Amino acid sequence: MRRGLFHFRAIIFFTFLFSFFQVKADKEASLFQLDFSDSITMSTSRQLPVIVFDSMRAIDLVPLSLPYEITYWKAMPARKKTSLEIAYDSMMIHDKLTRRSVYNIAVSRPDLIDFYGLQQFDETLNSIKGGRKEFHVEGVEEPELIPMPFTLEQPKKSKENAPWSFKGNLSLQFSQYYVTDNWEKGGTPNATFLSILEYSIHYEKNRWLWENDIEAEIGFYNTDIDTVHAIRVNSDEIRVPTRLGYQTSMSKKLYYSTHIVLKTPLLKSYTKTNSKEVSASFLSPSKLYFGIIGLDYKHNKHTRLSIYPWSYKLIFVLPNSEVDHLKSGFDSTQCHRWFSGYIIQTSLNWRLSKEIQITSSFDLFNSYNFKHIDLDWKTIGKFNINRFLSTRLSLQMIFDNARIDKKSKIQIKEQLSFGFSYNFH
Repeated sequence: MRRGLFHFRAIIFFTFLFSFFQVKADKEASLFQLDFSDSITMSTSRQLPVIVFDSMRAIDLVPLSLPYEITYWKAMPARKKTSLEIAYDSMMIHDKLTRRSVYNIAVSRPDLIDFYGLQQFDETLNSIKGGRKEFHVEGVEEPELIPMPFTLEQPKKSKENAPWSFKGNLSLQFSQYYVTDNWEKGGTPNATFLSILEYSIHYEKNRWLWENDIEAEIGFYNTDIDTVHAIRVNSDEIRVPTRLGYQTSMSKKLYYSTHIVLKTPLLKSYTKTNSKEVSASFLSPSKLYFGIIGLDYKHNKHTRLSIYPWSYKLIFVLPNSEVDHLKSGFDSTQCHRWFSGYIIQTSLNWRLSKEIQITSSFDLFNSYNFKHIDLDWKTIGKFNINRFLSTRLSLQMIFDNARIDKKSKIQIKEQLSFGFSYNFH
């Protein structure tokens, strides 16, 4: 009886001893769950390095390895990894293990870690910071916060939705022709310079449309035939149109609109070679068109049709101008004339390719009695070579029977030039 009781006590003792060493071995073999016993004092913890935990990444929540027994993946041909790929995979696994270990330490012993940059983890951060308040670590300097190289700002409003839009084009074209005096086919040396400025300011918001444009074209040329003037003007016109429209309820492409256009020369020009007779000067003659009430149909940004059944046209010259009044449309005693009628305008813009663009505009004013017709049809072809060089071909046809001195005829101007061109916004 006593021998059986002794064997029973021995079995219980060795079982307890074996369980104690097994638990201790499990604690030492754990990789991620670090448990500090109460025997670690504050003096011992001061000797441990301070770990800086910066942020959490989404990859930290992904398992280290994929589940086993995946049978539905397509087999890939085996390829030996390079030394760089092996080093990269090893670095990524080591980085993930380090960050997960630090995160585990942060939860279990927050007094050993200085946290910053964890605003997106409010709950975890607040709970850890609350636990740190109970501890005080001496002999450790607080890390200095490094300022961010940029500040977060509100995203800017897209330019596509902005009510105002600005764009323009500047062209400086040049052509030259030179021959010697003994050239067998003859000819006269000449040089031509053409400058063109186009700029537009448009406003579109809440069914309102306001378009303002300026188009200035000034050209000079010289020739040995003209012995009176060293430089003459062959192209001189400034056109300033403005249009105000309100979108109708019938269609988003149809607007009630009013329209004003001013056409005027800027420099003094002469009628013929070796002549001192002035054909145009500043504001003499000038044309002012008023489209009081009309409809403006915008099919798209490149096609437009405008009709103003109630319109006026004003032709005027300055009182002290040297321009012949008869060639401007009124007798010598007048300085202005009014015409009432209707206006029809169309504009087309074709971009055949990135390098080729063709624009065409047609403006017609006709009086109600059909005795006065003013037509201006202009087609321009732009052929871009690169960002700053282009070739320009223009063809313009004008008909205006307001002249009293002689019978009106169709006027045609064609011009080909090459030079600098720059678009700006």
